[in-house]
Amino acid sequence: MARESTGASRALYPFSLLRWVILVTAGTFLGLLPPIAAYVAATRIDLPAWAVYPTVAMAGGFQGLLMGLGQALALYWTRAAVPRAGWTLITMAGALVAWSLGLLPATMRALDEPLDLDSRPVLWATVGGAVLLVLVVPLAHWLVLRRVMPGAGMWVVVESVAIVVALAAVWGFGQSVDPTRPLDDLLPQLALAGGAVALAFTLVTGLGMLMLAPRRGE
Repeated sequence: MARESTGASRALYPFSLLRWVILVTAGTFLGLLPPIAAYVAATRIDLPAWAVYPTVAMAGGFQGLLMGLGQALALYWTRAAVPRAGWTLITMAGALVAWSLGLLPATMRALDEPLDLDSRPVLWATVGGAVLLVLVVPLAHWLVLRRVMPGAGMWVVVESVAIVVALAAVWGFGQSVDPTRPLDDLLPQLALAGGAVALAFTLVTGLGMLMLAPRRGE
């Protein structure tokens, strides 16, 4: 059963960058829609910050589910095939942790309890939270990927770089997005931003996987 779930008992094919770009971009883009929609809706109905936090964080977990599904499907029937259900669920769990950490500073400010970065313990906790935000999904993936791919530790580096690139893109687009604007004006901008973030993340991870995935005869 385990061999079948990873594709080891089927015909195995080389890793396809094109397939990865199509499936992972689609999964990541569609996965970004729930947290974006949750945030915009919460802003428009003036939802309290304590309610916005779990709503958007849970939507972020769903983003991880769709992104993980796209990655697992892109690896299916290759020499780096992973269990689809396990990979998808562990990605969802990691994304839920990452979104929860990422939303915390803004939520604290909205509750008039901003993080006191002049306090050394708070500063170190914030730095540790930022590092965990970046590493939680790559480390979760490594736990699965190490069983099917030599040198899987490099995937942690590759995906961490991709997450930093995606976060930088999110921050850049966030400076120009006003969630209170009319939806007719807002939706095209959000779609463009989501597509750009998804594509940036996918290209970095795809090129990394292209270098790391086992080739014929390995």
